[in-house]
Amino acid sequence: MKNPFLEGSQAFMPFYLRIMIGVSVWFISYGVISFLGLWIATLITGTDINSFSLENFEGKGPAFALGLKTIQLFSDLGLFVVPGLLLPVILFQTNPVAFMGMKKRTSLAVFILAICLALGVQPLVTLTAYFNEHLVLPHFLAGIEQKMKAMEIKNEGLMKSFLQMHGLGDFLINTLIIAVLPAVAEELFFRGLLQKALQIGLKRNHLAIIITAFVFSFIHLEFYGFLPRFLLGLLLGYAYLWSGDIKVPILIHFANNFMDLCLSYYSGSTETGSGIQNSFGWMQVLFCVVSLFVLAYLVYIFKMKIKQQDSIISYEGN
Repeated sequence: MKNPFLEGSQAFMPFYLRIMIGVSVWFISYGVISFLGLWIATLITGTDINSFSLENFEGKGPAFALGLKTIQLFSDLGLFVVPGLLLPVILFQTNPVAFMGMKKRTSLAVFILAICLALGVQPLVTLTAYFNEHLVLPHFLAGIEQKMKAMEIKNEGLMKSFLQMHGLGDFLINTLIIAVLPAVAEELFFRGLLQKALQIGLKRNHLAIIITAFVFSFIHLEFYGFLPRFLLGLLLGYAYLWSGDIKVPILIHFANNFMDLCLSYYSGSTETGSGIQNSFGWMQVLFCVVSLFVLAYLVYIFKMKIKQQDSIISYEGN
C-alpha cells in the first residue's frame, strides 16, 4: 500500500498541521451542517430551537419526531459523510472514490456472504450485550458509571420516539434514518477514512482495525452497547480489509440495523432487536458456541470467495 503522506505537496506539510486541518474541517462541517438541520427542523415543526433536546421529546407529536429525525440526518451528514469525502482530498490529495475502493468490482456472491455474516454475528452480539449490561465499573469510577447510565436512559427514550411507527411511511423514513444513512455515513468515515489512514500510518492492519472499532463504539456514547458495537466494528473492519471495497461493510452495517428495525416494526414494540435478556441459560450459551463455528465458516468462505474474485480480476487485467 503506497503512502499518500509521502507524495505531492502534502509531503512538505508537518504532521501536526495535517491533524489540525483535519480536525478543523471536521468541526466546521459538523457545526454548519448540524445548524442547518436544526433550522430546517424548526421550520418543519414550528417550534423553537431550544425545544429540541433529550429532555423535551416526551409527549410530543409525530411532527416533533420528524424534526428530531431531520436533525439526526443532517448531523450524520456533517459529522461523517462530508468529512469522510473531503479529508482524503485535503490530507491525501486523492479521490475518495479510489481511496476507499468504491469502484472495485465485487461479485454478488461476496455481497450475499456479507449479509450472511451480518446474520451470523447476531448471537455473539447478543451474548456480548448481556455481559455488557452486567458489567460494573470499579468503585472509584462509580460517578462516571452513574452519568453513563443516566445518558443511556435518555438515549433509550429518544430511540423510543424514533421507533414509534404508525404505518409503512414511518417505516420507510426510519429505514432511511436508522438503517441506510448510518450505514453509509459511518462506514465512509470509520472504515473508509479512519481505518484506511491508520493502516497507512501504522502499517499494522490488525491494530488499525482494533483502534477504529474502539473509536466507532465509543463515539456512540452508549454504556450498555459498547461491547456488542465493538464486536460489530471488528467484523466491519476485517470485511473491509479483506474485500478492499467500502460497499461490503456498508451492506453488513445496513443489514444489522435493518434487522433491528424490522423486529421493532413487526413486533409493534419500541425496543430495538438488541434488547437484553435478564438471564442467559445453557441453551443460549450452546447456541452462541454453535453460531461461533458457523460464523468462522462463513468468514472462511468469505475470504476464499474474495481471493477467487481477485484472482479472476488480476487474470483479466493481465
